[in-house]
Amino acid sequence: MHHLLSYIQAIVDQRSAPGQFILTGSQQLEVLNTVSQSLAGRTALLKLLPFSMAELGRRYLPLSVDRLLLTGFYPRIYDQQLDPTQTLGDYFETYVERDMRQLAAVKNLSLFEKFVRLCAGRIGQILNLQSLGNDAGVSHTTARVI
Repeated sequence: MHHLLSYIQAIVDQRSAPGQFILTGSQQLEVLNTVSQSLAGRTALLKLLPFSMAELGRRYLPLSVDRLLLTGFYPRIYDQQLDPTQTLGDYFETYVERDMRQLAAVKNLSLFEKFVRLCAGRIGQILNLQSLGNDAGVSHTTARVI
């Protein structure tokens, strides 16, 4: 990545036309930590969020709330008519299990998976770190850090 950005920086400095390059990906945190070129003043960052209910529009709003929650709100699932169970499972494996585990320096994958599942089961509840930590088998301090 370092060589690519050095190459891009030289071209952008040479030609001042905006929009010459579009770099995409989901590894933003790791890229920002490893790249020495800031490309400050030469970049624009766009954050693409999942669909909102309004963006799903009339085409998908007839779906039940349960089906919407199962399917999620990622455009690619709708655009390519992907199986949401497979797609979101793959997302969990690549982003949560691999990327977040590396960023948080998680050593025990099975304990981390249990912790994530316990967090998912508590969505919409008041966060009780003591209870979450007890159920996951870690201290409340560890639960706060993870």
